[in-house]
Amino acid sequence: MGKAKKSTKKFNQRHLKDELERRKEHKKTQKLIQKREVKKKRRANGPAEDDGEAFTGVEEIDDLAGFAESVPKGALAKLDLSKFTEADPTAAGGDDDDDPSDDEDIAALLEGHGDDDDDDKMPSDSDPEDEDSDAEVGDGDEDEDEDDEEAVFKRELEAVSKKDPKFLEFMKKNDPSSLAILEDSDEGSEDEEGSEEEGSEEEGSEEEEDEEEDEGEQDEDAAMSDAEESRSSNATVVTSKMLEGWEKDITENQSIKSLKRLLLAFYSASHMESENENALQTPYRIEGMRIFNKTVTTSIRAVPKAFNHYAPIANDKVAQKSGKKWGIVQALIKSYLVSLLELLKQMSDAAMIQYLIKESERMIPYFVCFTRYTREFVKELLRSFGSASVDDGVRILALLSLRRLVSLSPPDVADIALKGIYLTYVRNSNVKTISNLTTIQLMRNCGVELYGNDANASYQHGFVYIRQLAIHLRNSMQLRSKESFRTIYNWQFINSLNFWTEVLATYCGDRAEEQPQFCATLESLVYPLTQIILGVARLVPTAKYFPLRIHCISQLLRLSSATGIYIPVLPMIIEVLESPEFLSRRPINSTLKPLSLDSQLKAPKEYEHTRVYLEIVLESVFGLLADAIAVQSVRIAFPEWVVPAVLQLRRWRKRAGKSWSRFSKQLQGLLEKIDQSSLMVVQRRNKIDFSPANLTGANQFMSDISTDATPIGAYASSLRKVKAQQRATMVEAEMEK
Repeated sequence: MGKAKKSTKKFNQRHLKDELERRKEHKKTQKLIQKREVKKKRRANGPAEDDGEAFTGVEEIDDLAGFAESVPKGALAKLDLSKFTEADPTAAGGDDDDDPSDDEDIAALLEGHGDDDDDDKMPSDSDPEDEDSDAEVGDGDEDEDEDDEEAVFKRELEAVSKKDPKFLEFMKKNDPSSLAILEDSDEGSEDEEGSEEEGSEEEGSEEEEDEEEDEGEQDEDAAMSDAEESRSSNATVVTSKMLEGWEKDITENQSIKSLKRLLLAFYSASHMESENENALQTPYRIEGMRIFNKTVTTSIRAVPKAFNHYAPIANDKVAQKSGKKWGIVQALIKSYLVSLLELLKQMSDAAMIQYLIKESERMIPYFVCFTRYTREFVKELLRSFGSASVDDGVRILALLSLRRLVSLSPPDVADIALKGIYLTYVRNSNVKTISNLTTIQLMRNCGVELYGNDANASYQHGFVYIRQLAIHLRNSMQLRSKESFRTIYNWQFINSLNFWTEVLATYCGDRAEEQPQFCATLESLVYPLTQIILGVARLVPTAKYFPLRIHCISQLLRLSSATGIYIPVLPMIIEVLESPEFLSRRPINSTLKPLSLDSQLKAPKEYEHTRVYLEIVLESVFGLLADAIAVQSVRIAFPEWVVPAVLQLRRWRKRAGKSWSRFSKQLQGLLEKIDQSSLMVVQRRNKIDFSPANLTGANQFMSDISTDATPIGAYASSLRKVKAQQRATMVEAEMEK
């Protein structure tokens, strides 16, 4: 066998070790995957294992499996789900259906040229450089296998020659060619010694070549900088007098020439920190922050008025997008929009971003004329909406701009906006401290408002993303591993449930009378979302995850109270009260400070089984208990419906009242309010003149009375106010730190 190639040696020296480790890891992962598949098949074919108190979720798996494999019905049955599972719309990328004229050089357009620019083309799926690199790796693998076989054969031959010299002599006489490898190995050792010296010389020559290349690159950089300096020296420096003259000429004479010059200056100002070479080719140069600010303010003040003269806006649309005037002003509008977008990308100050978004909103009818810039504007608004460095004012302005843009744009832009605002919310919904809750709540409310533009689009996105949540939960129920539980028990998943709960509660409950079309379209999503929340709450039914269960119960109560759909929440609440933590186990006394369950999904380790933690849980549970009973307090069957719950609560008070004396008294007050509410319903029920068969009359029973007007409703309202005050106090205390 011949000598190894130079590329093979390099691969062995640099990449062989990593490649072998990678292959070992790949084998391990493949084995794990196979084991999981075998376990899945066993679980699917064999009977369910008894996990003790752990929730098996068999019924929920059946329901979720049906929903996870379902498709939209009715007019939306032909919905293409693939477009909702693509990459994040806020990520950078080209568009296939952009107008080719949008890729033209803006500076050339302003001067009247219009050369084609191929920089915005999408990169091809296969990169030649990547293919070359893959080919080199493949060659290295083949050479590596050959070298391994040669080395093994050589070692075996040497071992045989030492143990049996007679056999070696026999091989020399009869088959001397097979022993040539031993001679090659001896020559190879000498060659290696010589190659080391040659290698050192080659390394020295390579270092010299690298130094020459570095010097060449430095010369090129110097040449580039000299070229830039020469261009900038040829460019005219913008002055305040020039800006005032241009603005006056544009305002009074509607001068296209002055408008072009002002737009060139604005383009240069917006691209001062950009890597775009077009900014260096403009005939104007901005020097100093004062001139920069004046250029921006002058352009924003004067340019929209000029555009309104040549392309007037009527009913939030450009009146005429054809003809001589539109042909003149089209390239100028593109230049102005590009400059605005570039400024939005570069600005980090919240006040400046707010100002630019407010001014950009005036240009939305012009943005809509160009699909590419509309999409870029949506991405910038979403980036500002999700930025951690901006204040709430920027987020609200971004939402208002998005709503107006979606209402004027084609459906594909609306899809980008709806998908983007949901993903931006989920990405920023990780609760780290209690102060984050206010920002997350605002972002959630903004997303809910944006989903109120188009019922069909909202249903499509709601169906797809709720279905994704169902698939994650079904997989976690089947695998039942720590990794699968982590995919569910995290703030992104819980806040996703919060988002869709708020969407359905708003448009199927709070605004059902104002927007009946939304209620009729979205109401079919209430049941699957309820099943998901129930499954999440019972996935790991331990005391450690009481905070997460409390969050899930709050979501179900929000859905039930808003939509009027009955959801069995009381059993979940009483399951918490009947936990061994409260009935049989003695709590650990601790001096830890009180814990806020609003910012927790599970109890910290130091809080587990402590009296501090369990008291906070009981406070939250009693508040939820009052809310759950108050929701049904105006129903005609309330006195009978509440009897099982009252019996269980009295039993709990008898068994655990001594250990939790403070809450025993609170529970006694709650039971009294329940009795008063039952008596109130019975008195009203004695006055009716229709039979139980009259469902319309039963549904309208006590419809003139709010739940807060009942005794239990007033009690629940007072508990909510106390909790809100405590939360506000904790937020203020944290902000002062």
